[in-house]
Amino acid sequence: MGQPKRTLRLAGLGLTGLGLGGLGAAALGPPIWAQAAGSTTWKFEGKLGAEYNSNVAVSDLDTNTGQGDWAATINLNAEVIYKPTGKAMLRGGYDFSQSLYQEFDAFNLAIHRGYAEAAYDFDAATVGVLGNYAQANLDGDKYLTYQQVSPYVSKQFGDAVFLRGAYAYTDKTFKGRADRDAKSNALQADAYFFLDGVSRYITVGVKGTKEDATGPEFDYKSGTYKARFTQRFNAFNDELTFRAGVEYEDRDYDNVTPSISAVRKDKRTVADAVLEIPLGKHAFSEVSYRYGKYDSNLPSADYNEQVGAIRIGLRY
Repeated sequence: MGQPKRTLRLAGLGLTGLGLGGLGAAALGPPIWAQAAGSTTWKFEGKLGAEYNSNVAVSDLDTNTGQGDWAATINLNAEVIYKPTGKAMLRGGYDFSQSLYQEFDAFNLAIHRGYAEAAYDFDAATVGVLGNYAQANLDGDKYLTYQQVSPYVSKQFGDAVFLRGAYAYTDKTFKGRADRDAKSNALQADAYFFLDGVSRYITVGVKGTKEDATGPEFDYKSGTYKARFTQRFNAFNDELTFRAGVEYEDRDYDNVTPSISAVRKDKRTVADAVLEIPLGKHAFSEVSYRYGKYDSNLPSADYNEQVGAIRIGLRY
């Protein structure tokens, strides 16, 4: 995968923006355009783990406990990729994640996500569309349904650079919190810079979002900026993978928030690092750390958190 002369074609493995603990982060996919026409590839990944969160919170609801807790975690993903022709690709899958806290049961979060993608390589550029449908449950009760459609255009320049631009339309529905129901439009651009094939690369991205909610105090515009570094390296007779990144969002609300009698302003910074260690052909372990700094003039949305986790997984 790391040969510098090998041409890599990347699918548009799109972005969501749920803010629900990692659902829909940008991902660099495998070189699936190298698959033979008519081929079908199945994938599965499952992880079990434990994490400690220094401040259990749900950012979508502007709530946090101010206290830490341990949680058991479950992550599952099943995906199928079909190449009807050498230039066409169809992809679909299902994600599930669950956190089960020791003390704060009301914050137990389960997320179900189904996604589908279709893309065609026109040589000059790849054009595709990605759809997401997600449901999030708190303590067993549904609290958010999320639908998104995202057309995109991408282009690979030799072995060194991959660019992707996308538009996303999102519809969010909150059960029992109709004032938070919202529709948003976003434009996003991402660039991948390959320093050693997919063994070492840097990703940078920028996104602009405008969200209109039922309750005018939740209307906002935001700019999001991110950077990520990925390095695969040999150690202990295996190939380890290290990933680290930072994301910053500057969010300006359009109208006065009644509880503070002022227009709300948020600045959110999240940094994370992950080390993946193979444990044989299909098994692996994962150690991760995340730091989040959420600055806001709304007191319930102004907090910091640190999350450390260790997980064991299988991948086929």
